[in-house]
Amino acid sequence: MRLGWLLAFTIGVAACSTTPVPSSSATPVPNSRIRAPELTRAEEGLALVVVTRDKSLTPIACTAHLHVDGVQVAEMRPSEQIRLFLEEGTHLVGVRSSGCMGGADQTSIDVSRRRPVLLRIANGTARSLTIQPSAF
Repeated sequence: MRLGWLLAFTIGVAACSTTPVPSSSATPVPNSRIRAPELTRAEEGLALVVVTRDKSLTPIACTAHLHVDGVQVAEMRPSEQIRLFLEEGTHLVGVRSSGCMGGADQTSIDVSRRRPVLLRIANGTARSLTIQPSAF
């Protein structure tokens, strides 16, 4: 009996774990799930922010809703990426989930044309999503 519970727990933890996806391997978010296409257009004077969702064993029904400064930007699935072009300065980037997970997270970022900001969406504790700086 204990072995059965241990096995179920191990499978549950593995299903919720995520793996960072390098930018070179990520799939672009399809246009049909981009809600603010104006933020995806490169224009003179704007800074680059790259958001990549981790690879996961979580079913594809778990959608991450990406927001910037209170505006929904895109609906992201595992291993997807979106490139945003924002004005320089401080922005609030958030993510909330729908489907099989709950919760929300947000982070404040300082955006500059001198250096792109890389963010990743990962599964956090308590079956929720987190958004955090990324080295990938």
